[in-house]
Amino acid sequence: MPGIKSAKEELPAYPISGMINKAGGKVRLTFKLESDQLWLGTKERTEKLPMGSIKDIVSEPIEGKEEYHIMGIQLGPTEASRYWIYYVPAQYVDAIKRTIIG
Repeated sequence: MPGIKSAKEELPAYPISGMINKAGGKVRLTFKLESDQLWLGTKERTEKLPMGSIKDIVSEPIEGKEEYHIMGIQLGPTEASRYWIYYVPAQYVDAIKRTIIG
């Protein structure tokens, strides 16, 4: 999914795809707002996470490719429990944070 530098858009009605995790596997994010869940989908499996269980989200632009971000979704009580996603389209970063954290 193409990224757009310095843009802010609402979440799309379809999954955000084309990202990779720290193992190099493809990742897609699906927001199930009716059940207050974030689905982290990979080729192997889909984790269905209650949004209330996510403790924090951090992100920063990728140097030289600022239309994409690195995003860490904290699933446990410490920073060591962050699930890292690379190449998150920049235009959705704020909407993702707002939807999950508030």
